[in-house]
This record gives sequence, structure tokens and C-alpha cells, in this order.
Amino acid sequence: MGEKDQEVEAASTGGQASGVVAEPASAARELEPLASVCIPVYNHGRYIAQCLRSLAAQKCDFPWEVIVGEDCSPDDSRQVLEGLEPELPPNFKIIYREHNLGAVGNGEDLWRRARGKYLVSCEGDDYWLYDRKLQTQVDFLEAHPDYTASFTQSVVVDQDSKPNGERYPSCPEPEYSYREFFYSCMPGQTSSYVCRREEFFRALADFKALKEYDFYMGDRRNAFLWLTLGRVQCIQEPWCAYRHVVSQGSSYSANVKFDEKYARNEVGFGKSLVKYALEYGDQEAIETAKRTYYRFWLKWGGRLPSPYTRRECLRAIMRERRWPSYLLAPLQWYWVLGFRVLRGRPVDL
Repeated sequence: MGEKDQEVEAASTGGQASGVVAEPASAARELEPLASVCIPVYNHGRYIAQCLRSLAAQKCDFPWEVIVGEDCSPDDSRQVLEGLEPELPPNFKIIYREHNLGAVGNGEDLWRRARGKYLVSCEGDDYWLYDRKLQTQVDFLEAHPDYTASFTQSVVVDQDSKPNGERYPSCPEPEYSYREFFYSCMPGQTSSYVCRREEFFRALADFKALKEYDFYMGDRRNAFLWLTLGRVQCIQEPWCAYRHVVSQGSSYSANVKFDEKYARNEVGFGKSLVKYALEYGDQEAIETAKRTYYRFWLKWGGRLPSPYTRRECLRAIMRERRWPSYLLAPLQWYWVLGFRVLRGRPVDL
């Protein structure tokens, strides 16, 4: 699963990251791309060729770029990329790091280099299944300025690129909503999205200025930001493959520990949602953020010291005008997810 679901907090401006190969002077003379696809690579030697070939097969009638960041992988990722590079189209640019930047640093640098109106993501161990994926999503966003992002459904595959029987908990509706966000449903998997780059980067910078946690899943933060920026399309076709390997590797799923540190970060993430919604969101955003925050706080308050105890959470809830909604938020969350499981719908806890 690579670095997927890890927090990548990129700025839309900024200088070169340390240990990064400089861009050639001719880059400024290239035709400006409409879309930029960023691919972080770390320990993806077994999968990166499949990923890049699936992108090279895309049929687009507009200029676009692919920026690959190989982050000093201890496996053979660099050697595979060096062997693959001669067969790739000229709009593919591979950056071989001189020093490991880590998941966040690698992603930030790739995002800084992106020049397209639209930002696109694909992890180095995922791949696309439809050769008109990028064209179709960009066409939609060009024609619908009130939409800020577009996602597709995904096929979940194992280390051998075979469907593993899982279903990614993507939104089953044509449009994402705050309701789906509250019930831990994402608009789609990270490698399926196309979004408006500048708007997203501005929102991300605003959120970073308010955040009160160290680390949390970036896809959940981004989903909330896109909802505050506009509408979010959810294409109900599986146009990408998401590789989910939890038994090994450096992925979030393989390494997450639900300990006190995680609990503090999750409560802090909820508090950050509230602060951002109060500053930049509408009433629905505020209510969703508060219900999420109080659900997290009640969930973890029994194992956290002051000022995060359940008693202090209850005191805070009772000061709210809509306190019954916040007090019942955990029960509603478990009830709805339980009902969805009984109906055979995938959920994310």
C-alpha cells in the first residue's frame, strides 16, 4: 500500500527540497500541462512498472505530465525505473532522490513541482484500469466549475495484482456528502482522484494553520476540505486498482497502532475539523465537524488523561446548543455502520 493514507501536507509554493535533483532549464519552455499526476515511489520495485505503463496507456487530447519521485528505496525500485525510463513518453519525469525525504517530504516536493490546473494522484503500487480515466474526469471538471474533485471506484488487489475479495469503502452515490464523511466513507481511493490544484492547496494551507495534531490519515482530511470547497463527483465505475497488502511493508494499514498517541491525534484531528469549519465552512460543515469531534472524544475519553477525559467531553457537549445530536453521535455512527454491514456494504472503522 506504500505511503497511501499517510498525511502529505503540501504547500503550493516553496523552494526545492533538500537532496532533490534540479529540473532542466528547458522545463520552462515546455507546454503547460492541464493535469499533473504525482507518483511517490518507495519500495515499489515489484509494482512500479505496472503503474507507469497503465498511465502511459492513457488517451488524452490535452497536455499533461507525470512526476515520479523515487525516494531512495532499499529495494530495486530505482533499477526498475532506470530500465523502464527509455520506453516512457516524454511527459514522464522521474526524480531520483539523493537522500531519503520520507513519505511527507517526497509527496510535498512532487506537489510543489506540479504545474497543472488539475492535481492527480497515483501511488507507485496502484494502477489504472481505464485508458480514458484522466480524460473523462478532467472533461467533467472543465464542464462543471461547481465541482472541486472527481473520484472513481476501485478494484482492491493483492500483491499479485489479483482481486482479493475486499471492497474499498467508497461512496456508492454519484456525489459525495457530509453525511458520508461522518460515517467514515471516503469519496474514493486516493489513486482515483482528480482535483483543482490551486483551490486545494489554499484550503490545505488554511487547515494546516489551524491543526492541533501531529499525524492523521490525510485522505480523511482531504475529503472534508473538498466538501468545503464545492461538490465532489463519485464515478461508479472501477477505473483504478488499489493494492492492499497489510502483512508487510511500510503502509499505514500494516503499521498503525491504536494506542494513546493515536487517540490524541484522532481527537486533535476532530478539533481541527471544527476550527476549520467555523472559519471556512457552512452550517452543514460545522455540524458534521462537531459530531465527528465529539464522537472521537467520547470514543477515546476513557483512556486519555485530562483535558481529554469523557467527563470533560460531556461538559463541553452540554454547553452546545445542539447537545443531544452530539451526545448521540457515537450511537448513530455505530448503528448506521452496523446496518450497512448487514446489507453487505463495506465500511471503514
